[in-house]
Formats: sequence, C-alpha cells, structure tokens
Amino acid sequence: MPVPLGTGAPPPSLVPNDELPLTVEWLLEGRLLREHHVVRGHERLDVPVSWCRPLADVLRDGAPLQGVVVVGDVDEATSHALAEVARRGAAALFLQVGGPAEPVARWTGVQLPEGLAVVAISQSVRADEIARHVARLSLAYESHALQHARTVHTALAALLHRAAGVDALTTLLAKLSGCPVAVLDPALKLRSYASWQSGLDANSVGAMCSELLHALTQSDTDDDSGPYRHGHVAPRVLRSSINDRPVTCVVGAIALADQQEGWIVVVDPTASPREHDLAEHRVLVEQAGTIIGTELMRVRSIERAEERARGNFVHALLHGSFSNQSDLVARAAHHDFPVDARFGVVVAQARGLIAEDDSPTRLGHMANEALRIQQTSEQRTMVTVVGDVIAAVRQVAPAARSGPDHGARELAAYAQALTRRLQGQTDRSVLVSYGRAVEGARAIGRSYREARIGLALSAQLRLPAPTSYTDLRVPSTLLVLAQDRVGRDFASELLEPLRRAPGDLEAAVRTYVEAGGNLNQAARDLSVHRNTMLYKLERVSKAINWDIREPEAQFAVWLALKLDLLARTADAVSDDA
Repeated sequence: MPVPLGTGAPPPSLVPNDELPLTVEWLLEGRLLREHHVVRGHERLDVPVSWCRPLADVLRDGAPLQGVVVVGDVDEATSHALAEVARRGAAALFLQVGGPAEPVARWTGVQLPEGLAVVAISQSVRADEIARHVARLSLAYESHALQHARTVHTALAALLHRAAGVDALTTLLAKLSGCPVAVLDPALKLRSYASWQSGLDANSVGAMCSELLHALTQSDTDDDSGPYRHGHVAPRVLRSSINDRPVTCVVGAIALADQQEGWIVVVDPTASPREHDLAEHRVLVEQAGTIIGTELMRVRSIERAEERARGNFVHALLHGSFSNQSDLVARAAHHDFPVDARFGVVVAQARGLIAEDDSPTRLGHMANEALRIQQTSEQRTMVTVVGDVIAAVRQVAPAARSGPDHGARELAAYAQALTRRLQGQTDRSVLVSYGRAVEGARAIGRSYREARIGLALSAQLRLPAPTSYTDLRVPSTLLVLAQDRVGRDFASELLEPLRRAPGDLEAAVRTYVEAGGNLNQAARDLSVHRNTMLYKLERVSKAINWDIREPEAQFAVWLALKLDLLARTADAVSDDA
C-alpha cells in the first residue's frame, strides 16, 4: 500500500509555492555552519527556512516563527525561552556554545521541547551572518529554479507548438528528469508513459500510480474544499514501491479552467532522492501541468470532431443520403472505408435504456463496446447511435459461388457476441437483430432496414436475441404484400369491422387463431368462461360475415393480422430511418 509522506512523523516533502525550498539541513551543510551539533530534533531538519532572527528579539514580540531560524546564546536557553520558541513554530533553534560537548553539560535540568530542532553552533557565528547566509542561498535557489523552469517551459512549449502529442511531451519530461514519467487520465488510467533507463515497465508503473492517486484523493474526501478534489494543489512527494522496489513519486494535478484533466507522476527510482532532485521534479511537474493539459484538450477536441464525422458518415450509409457516388467515394476514402466490399447491419436496443436513471452517454458507451467486438484489420466495423438504437455496419466475407455463405456466418457470430456483451452492460432485456449481407456501400441501407424490421418484430413477437431477418421467413416473405395496397386493403377489410365492434373482438380472434382453433385453450388464455368465448366468436363471425370456425376463415384472419403487423412495423421503421 503506498504511504504518503505526510503520515506519521514529519517527512521530507516539497515546499508549497509561497515558501522557499531551503531547509535546516541545507543550511547546516554550508561552510559557515559546518561545525555544529544537533542536540535534539534530527527528524525536523527538513523543515523549510525563510529567515533568521535573534532569540532576544523573538522573546520581545509574539510574531509567528514559521520558517524562521532563531539564533541565541546558550545562556539565554531557559526552559521558558525554549518552550516559547517551540510554541510559535520556529523552524529551528541555533544556540551559540563554546564547544560541541558544552550543551550537554550546560543544559542539565533544562527541559527540551518536542517538535523543535535544537542545534549547537560555534559562538563565533553571529545571527546577522546566518541571516545573510539564508538570503544568499534563497536567492541562489530562486535564480536556479527560475532558470530551470524557463528551460523546461521552453522545451515543452516548442513540442506543443508542433502538436507532437502527449507521448512526445511525456518522453521529453522523462529525459529532463532522468526518471520515468506517467500521465494518467481523471479516471486514474495510464494515458502515456516514458521510461528513462529505469527498468520499470508501463503496466507496473501504471498500477502503482493508480493505487497511489486513489489513496491520495480518497484521503481528501472528508473535506469538500480539499485541494485534491479540484486539482489545484502544489506537487506532492509520495513514497511507494514497485515489485518490492522502493520509489519516490512527485505527483501533480493537471487542471485547466477548474476542470480536472488528469495527473503527472515523476517516478524517481530511489527511496531517498536528494532534495535538489525533488525540487527539480517539482518544477518539472508544475511547468508540464498546463502544457500537457492544453495538449489533452486539443487531442480530445480532435477526437470528438472525428467521432462526429464518423457518426455522420455511418448515418449517411444507413439512410443512403449521399448526394452522388463521388460524394460516397470521397467520404469513404477519408474514413478508410471499402465501398465495394460486402456488409451487413446489426442493430441493438435495450428496452427502456433511456429511462429516468440513464442517459444517452451510457448508450454511447455501449456503442463503443460494439465497436471493440471482434476487431480485425481485414474487417471494418463502424458504429453509431440512431435514437435509442445502436447500429453497427460490419464488413463480412465476399459471397461464395458455391458452398456455405461465410459472410452470413460472420454476421451471425458478431450479432451473438454483441448480444452477450451488451447484456452484460445492463440488467434490461437486450434486443439484437441483423439484416442480410449486401454487396457494396450503396446497399447498406437495405440491410439496415431489414435489421430494423427484425428488431421491431422480435420485440412484438418476443423472439430471442439475436434475430436474423432471414430467420423471419414468413414475415419477410409477406413484407412486400403488407406494404402493397392489395395487402393493406385485405387486412383492413377483415380487421376494421372487428375494431369497430365493442368488446375487443380483435384480441379474441387473435387468441383463438394463435391457439390453433382450440376453443378451450383460447378461453384459458383470455381468462374467460368457455361460453363467453363462444359468444365472442359468434360476434366475430357476424362481423366478418364468415364462420370463424372454418379453417380457411381462420387462415384469412391470421394473414390479415400478420399483414397489419408488418405494415405498421414497416411504417414505423421508415419513420425512424
């Protein structure tokens, strides 16, 4: 489990933007304070330092001492003075002594406070010298940091100007830092990765970063105003491990216009890197955040534009809305779509998908699932959403002169796979249907129409998914007659008298015909008495002027019902298409 350095004892961490990255430890490493003795608070040497003040001045006022090193003579180190300096949050207390052994002897009986670094220094080192030393180091670091930031920004901006892409920017970050760099999206999935002679693979780094950031963001959920909830925060230093190998990560959020765009993680493959290296990683992450965020927005806008263009092209294929053949060929070439190949259309619909707790976005996600099924370089699949229906144009094998039709088998296999995939995405029943394979892009509209008719019929007849238009042999055979004036007049002549009569005679005769003329079965299906069913059938016979008990009359009513269903289905599909 990755552990943020902010837990437990105060650890080394990057300094916020409004403080200087100069620590007590860095200050003691200088020539001026080389002769020193840390009496208490070794774990506090990483506290940032911004100024230096004499102890006598500090005791005369009550100003806060965050980032301030207090310098005084050992004779002034009373228990009250030490407690006061610690209470006001001083970075450290430097006491001037005659020799390294003297503090132990002189402070017998003096209570050293918790949470304060106490350091014995030479009596010859004055407070004003330490103050100048702090200022000189701070200015030197600020100059170095500004120069490094300008170098990083210039290099990244040049790549951004050339639209080199996120991967190229990540690679440049890895070269500048000498460490692996990972870019993650807002969902904490690895977006880009570049390694720099570290031996760390992308999968391991991506898993570690995802877990690390998940723990970091979850720790911020108790506070609605927490910085990591909105991405505006200075880079953080976190420790973790990859395959039992300790690493140190500098993490920064990518945020543009109050919107979280992702994360940048510099993975230093050492457990305890130098403060100077961490500071450079921090500058790198800060400079890269805006530039990579800008590139991510640019790429996303291009992807959305391409997605809309593909959707418009698929809509044109389904509805045959090209102005001419040249228009079709030109747009197909842009999408690398073979216009002379063989295609079939598969449509899917989840009943009640766009309900109160759903959104069209979810339908778009399901369409993306359809696009990923059985992907091959030889067979193009293009998917779009038409209303609440997912439509997939699938390329299949050419028709064989003899033997089985491999294209039809491929289409059936794709429809089966789509049914399984979509059914796993929703708890609602999924309807899937597909039309016959057709030759050429111009004929795709015919396959789409057949698939939509099969979809509508499967919903009304409650057929199992997927449904093939070819399998609907009787309905597909009667479809031409159902759309013809002769078929419509025939159905209307038989069914209109039943619809005008009270008592729902159409439902009674439909149940009777579907029961194969079995009176008792029809009465049970309608949950009525046998005599009631007899009475209804007598009224049916009078309305159509034909004895419904005769097989020919039953067949005529059955045919009228089928033609009426097919005509209404074809009209509805035509309206939708």
